[in-house]
Amino acid sequence: MRVIYIDTLFVLNLIVNYLLLLATAKIAAVHISRWRIGLGALFGAGYAVAAFFPAFGFLLAAPMRLVSGGLMVLITFGNKRRILRLVLLFFAVSAAFGGLIFAIGLMVGGAAYDGQFILPLSVKVLVAAFGVCYGLFSLLFARLGRDTGGGLVQVELTHHGRTATVTGLIDTGNSLADPVSGGPVFVVETEALAPLFHRDTIALLTDPTASPVELLPQLRHTPDTTGFYLIPYTAVGTKGGFLLTFRPDAVRINGQEKRSVSVSLSPTCVSDGGRYTALVNGGI
Repeated sequence: MRVIYIDTLFVLNLIVNYLLLLATAKIAAVHISRWRIGLGALFGAGYAVAAFFPAFGFLLAAPMRLVSGGLMVLITFGNKRRILRLVLLFFAVSAAFGGLIFAIGLMVGGAAYDGQFILPLSVKVLVAAFGVCYGLFSLLFARLGRDTGGGLVQVELTHHGRTATVTGLIDTGNSLADPVSGGPVFVVETEALAPLFHRDTIALLTDPTASPVELLPQLRHTPDTTGFYLIPYTAVGTKGGFLLTFRPDAVRINGQEKRSVSVSLSPTCVSDGGRYTALVNGGI
């Protein structure tokens, strides 16, 4: 008869879930606080322990496992846009990790017992194996990120006491500059800036029928005194136009403060895959 120690089961699942969620965040280029990752991992570990009690045996059913995994992602990343993509990515990462661990088990003499595959690995070795797998995943996707010609960075914008954190792509083709200050201009999806402004301001900014020129005078009557202005731009395949722009109180890239940075609002997505929501001036 197999003996399962609750404390070992809890700790092992806590560590493994943390690594899986952390890998998911890295691959998706979503910057999330470590305590949120720990909270999601804690939920998963609690679920794993509860599922082994006879009274909660129904938790081992496949649908409940899917629900549990989805809740882990929701707890970790919150109600973000493209949450379904994050859930699917988490399951893909979990499957990949499981496949690698299974392969390691075969190499060290794993065998079937009572209809289940048993890994002859201690907890320490198993955790170490997950750590190695996580390292390989990180290196792989870091290399892919370099090969695409642009690195991803965490951009923190602070304005009037409010803060928004977005993922930005360092775009060497973005040479947009403020015509007055001469400083660099970042292009950020309008919806990603929602935490910075009053809901009435966001409602105007996300109106697909209004042009930046039409919106500028209307914005002067919103609760935000943001100091919006227009800057001209040109792009491949377009005749150019104007972008609504403002100057945040503070801009930090990966924790380092940048000065004289302006932010232009993009009414459309700047990334086809949704991995980033901002284009960072390549000369920053």
